[in-house]
Amino acid sequence: MEVARLAGVSRQTVTRAMNDMSGISPETKEKVLAAAEQLRYRPSRFGRELVQQSTRSLGLVISDLANAYFSELASEVAKVVAQHGWTLIVKEKHPGPDTGLDELRSFAGQVDAAIAYTDLAPHDIDAVFGNVPLVLLDAAERTLDALSPSRPRSAVNIDIEAGLAKAVDHLISTGRSTIALVDIDYPSAGSTRADSYTRLMRARGLEPRVVRVEALDDDLHIGRRAVETALAAPEVPDAIIAFNDMSAFGVLKELRVRGVPVPDECAVVGIDGLRFGVFVEPELTTLRLDFAEFANHAFAEILRMSAASADTPLPHVRKKVFHELVVRQSA
Repeated sequence: MEVARLAGVSRQTVTRAMNDMSGISPETKEKVLAAAEQLRYRPSRFGRELVQQSTRSLGLVISDLANAYFSELASEVAKVVAQHGWTLIVKEKHPGPDTGLDELRSFAGQVDAAIAYTDLAPHDIDAVFGNVPLVLLDAAERTLDALSPSRPRSAVNIDIEAGLAKAVDHLISTGRSTIALVDIDYPSAGSTRADSYTRLMRARGLEPRVVRVEALDDDLHIGRRAVETALAAPEVPDAIIAFNDMSAFGVLKELRVRGVPVPDECAVVGIDGLRFGVFVEPELTTLRLDFAEFANHAFAEILRMSAASADTPLPHVRKKVFHELVVRQSA
């Protein structure tokens, strides 16, 4: 075993050190862990020899499988993983930087690589996932910059500003000028949407109108609460760009309850391109994300990092995906 040879100890000693067992000195344990770090060794509960001959496992970390966005993403990840003979294991990690850390650390120890939506701080990401190859989805640039350069890490981010530009320009072309953006205030991380939207509106000579809603319940109800706030403003919007498709469905519902015709008095645009968008009335105009492309980019990075030898430098790769504007009845 390479770690044992580099550290100058027996394989049994490596096992004790990696599993925090008694029977070795702190100095020996430190030497073994340093060797494992240098070799990017990733212990598996099945044993590395067995893993090389059996199906590899990919962990997918999301916040809510009941949310249609995450279920559609998980479906595409499952497809690409199966094509390469890997097994997919899905883990829910609910929002909050301090929630579920022990469970997530245990989960990371049971998979060979991971793709994750996470709001963890950079030091917690490195502590939880260790040397497991990890692709972060839609992570903040400051988070990526702060990750340990020695860990196998990559990221696939969504270029939200490019998509918002398409939505804003479409709404302007249809005569809208009082365009509001719904932005969800999450307790652990801010949204970049409001900043991008504000830049785009000001560049076009229009006043930005951000409707901030606390993340107190599900996205459907957030959309409904956003309409309450928007309609109470001194100048009522003639278009609303929702935080995502799920909140857009809530926006449509609340506008209908209040007797505001869509799109005649208020246009509505969603973000994500969920399949449900064609089953609401009116059908939802949206910025569609290609979930298959998203999943394929992420898994390609997993394959690249997993195939690298211990002495191969692994620079952190950052990829971007973009939205497509799909115009339907709501705008």
